[in-house]
Amino acid sequence: MKKRKLLGQNGITLVEIIIVIAIIGILASTSVMMIGHLHYANTQKVVRTLDSSLDALQVRTMSKAGSSYLYIYKLDNGYYTRVLSDNLGSFDDTKLTSDGTKLCNNTIKIRKDSSTGEELTEPGAGGTFIKIAYKKTAFYDDCTNVNAIYIDGVPAYTIRLVKDTGRHFTEQ
Repeated sequence: MKKRKLLGQNGITLVEIIIVIAIIGILASTSVMMIGHLHYANTQKVVRTLDSSLDALQVRTMSKAGSSYLYIYKLDNGYYTRVLSDNLGSFDDTKLTSDGTKLCNNTIKIRKDSSTGEELTEPGAGGTFIKIAYKKTAFYDDCTNVNAIYIDGVPAYTIRLVKDTGRHFTEQ
């Protein structure tokens, strides 16, 4: 008996379905890898920006009469850093606005003093921020409210502050 192909009976074969699924799988795995690389690059950028901000703060303090303070804070759309000449208290954070340098969006978390510690919260009543100040060549104990800055990204980094010497270093 001869099989006849009827007109209008078009379809797809199992081989075509398998090829399409394989192509979709390759595209999905490639996009997941690219997202991982983007998160890695964002974390690296945050660490470099904070490192250079600390260096600039130290140079600024040593070259000028008067104090400067580096603030790291969170707003609703991400984390920011800003250098001010004002020593802000816990409830005097109205100057911590989006005018500062944006570090990252909310995909990376910045914490104070421990990897499980307090995450920065938005300014307002009781908002938390990181404040760092130098006095000559060392960190100013009365004004610096952290010993380390934890950056929870891909991978996680820690910027340690050595208060006696005024040095800071990053570790992964």
